[in-house]
Amino acid sequence: MSPQLKSLSASETTVSYDSIERTPRGVQRIERVEKQMNSKYLSVLIVSVYLCSWAISLDRSTIRSYKPYATSHFNRHSMLSTLTIATTVISAVCKPFVAKFSDLTSRGMAYSVVLVLYVIGFIVAACSPTISAYVIGSVFIAIGESGINLLNTILVADMTPLKWRSAVLSLLMTPSLCTTWVSGIIVQNIIDANWRWGYGMFAIITPVAVIPAILIIFWIEHRLDKDDDTTRKPLRVGIRDLHTALLEIDALGLLLIGFAFSLILLPCSLYTYASGGWSNPSMIAMECVGGVLLITYIVYDIWFAPYPLLPRRVLLNKTFVFCAIVDFFHEMNSYMWVVYFSSYTMVVLNLSYRDWTYLSNTETVGYCAFSVLIGLLFRITRRYKIFQVGGTMIRDVGLGLLIHSAKQLNGPTLGFILAGNIIISFGDAADIMGTQIAGQACVPHKDMASTISILSLFSSIGGSVGQAIAAAIWNTHLPEKLTNYVGDPKKALRYFDEVSAIYKLPWGSHDRFACIKAYQDIYYVLFCIAIGINTVCIIGSMFLSNFYLGNEQNAVEGEENLPESGKWYITVLDFFKSPFK
Repeated sequence: MSPQLKSLSASETTVSYDSIERTPRGVQRIERVEKQMNSKYLSVLIVSVYLCSWAISLDRSTIRSYKPYATSHFNRHSMLSTLTIATTVISAVCKPFVAKFSDLTSRGMAYSVVLVLYVIGFIVAACSPTISAYVIGSVFIAIGESGINLLNTILVADMTPLKWRSAVLSLLMTPSLCTTWVSGIIVQNIIDANWRWGYGMFAIITPVAVIPAILIIFWIEHRLDKDDDTTRKPLRVGIRDLHTALLEIDALGLLLIGFAFSLILLPCSLYTYASGGWSNPSMIAMECVGGVLLITYIVYDIWFAPYPLLPRRVLLNKTFVFCAIVDFFHEMNSYMWVVYFSSYTMVVLNLSYRDWTYLSNTETVGYCAFSVLIGLLFRITRRYKIFQVGGTMIRDVGLGLLIHSAKQLNGPTLGFILAGNIIISFGDAADIMGTQIAGQACVPHKDMASTISILSLFSSIGGSVGQAIAAAIWNTHLPEKLTNYVGDPKKALRYFDEVSAIYKLPWGSHDRFACIKAYQDIYYVLFCIAIGINTVCIIGSMFLSNFYLGNEQNAVEGEENLPESGKWYITVLDFFKSPFK
């Protein structure tokens, strides 16, 4: 290995990556499939995964609009928040299970299972005669959708070298550029007919999109198995010996991490409904037990698990650890201000419903568009760190504009809010894409699927913590701010409970201006906390190794062909090698 490569990855190879335990069966199979994949099959596979991304994007942007109608149909609209909490937690904690299952069996088998759960969920929800059946269907949908999204990312990582990884992953985000705008038209037409059709259509659309990819994987595996059946032996052993199968899938570790994060995440959303909030004994008990289970999981997986979800070499991997830290605080930062941002802009800006909707979608659309640009920059320069560090710093500029807007005497102006959103979306794209590539590059292929799922889980936890902090500030301080500025406690309480009541107030009236000042005061605090949290992301991103994105599946296995020296951007990019080794 060349000295230059060693300087880039020395910290990642302190623990040998030569496998002591065998490579999981699913990883062996997909590696063989990748080697046998010709251009025809690869083209169909890419198109299928891309169409699947369209279907999932449309699913996400429309289903959330059907939920209020569905729960109201059963006269249980009050269950909407509980349902949202449950499905959010399930979506987060099921990913390690799906990742491990895909490693133990095969990518095609994992796709098939989550697709079946996805279709069952939509059929049950569409045909549900009771609220209980609807909830069960929603849970299956959450598992299936989360699993398909995860497997799309894993399959792209399996099939693409590092130099193309970011560009292809960014393409999976482009459907949101369209579905964000057309979903409203679709929802309106479906609601006018019957909300059940809104669920039923995805039981057809998504399978049609993803089945070609599944068939290609199974077909190539079948052809390979006709010549060599060695990859089937581990599965036969697993089926014959239940104990061995449970050890291989790390059943105890998965249960520990599933219960741990469920108990940690649930109180972040449920505390507002509990008597006494965070001081409620149930909330405290759930967090404590969740923390103990998380520590137990870490100890078990490092020292006792024969087939750990994340081996010790990954848990002690510097780049992986800092990817998890950056992802956690990035989502915490985002949810700190995003969760109530649409309400904030509805109150402080004089916009029509249409323009307000467009503004609410600005960050999402900007993130998806800039992700494509960032992916191409990664491909051209073969580096990511300079863009990630720069992106986290640029987020501070956007947050600074939002802080300034929150202190404007006559209320925020649209220009500052729009500019801040666009700048932040660029920083988000660079930061998130950077941790994705770094996390996948710093581990061997056999650990990649679990690594992707755990990083996603840490993101969910960070988002829940940020949402909980924002909700605490909002629910504690906004009522008193409204009372102080409005002057009438009864009016203030109504304005707190009904943001639409504020929106209907005449622009320029005393009460409207009073509400604007109250919202500005609260969001000034939220923006300031967010910019402070972003400092952790800036520092954490500096600790990531500056891997060269070449022709390998990852940066820690095999030899890599480094670029020719002397190119101007190599000198600049190498300056951003990890400075804290």
